Amino acid sequence: MANQRPQGGARIDPVSRRIVEHIEQVGGLPQKVRTPEAAAAVLCVLSRRLSKGEAQDLASCLPEALQTLVQPCATHRGLQSDVFDRGEFLQLLADHMQIDVGEAELVARAVLQGVRAVLPQVEIEHVRSQLPSELWELWGPRRAAA
Repeated sequence: MANQRPQGGARIDPVSRRIVEHIEQVGGLPQKVRTPEAAAAVLCVLSRRLSKGEAQDLASCLPEALQTLVQPCATHRGLQSDVFDRGEFLQLLADHMQIDVGEAELVARAVLQGVRAVLPQVEIEHVRSQLPSELWELWGPRRAAA
């Protein structure tokens, strides 16, 4: 589990480790992408779509190791959220991580599902209230094609 150390080699807390393990079990991360950096990238792009207050609330609900990665994104931004849809979210993520959009979707699903598993229900509902359904869909299991 060499992918579990955040930048700088520090050990991560048990809840962050659980998220990282969930992300790795869900799979879908390109081989060149480290799990902590994937989590930071997804959550930073997500924080742009939320109001500043909600982005800060989300960051504060995360375990310590992930807070450290995401808090700067939530803090150093404007008051207004950026308005973008699922496609733009995935393109922003792909550009940030230098991967293709298909890989970005797999990364986003893995990270968001891992984070959802540890967030308090009230925080999940606050985040959900600020996202369009097509973007919220990334937080749940992928549905089988009909």
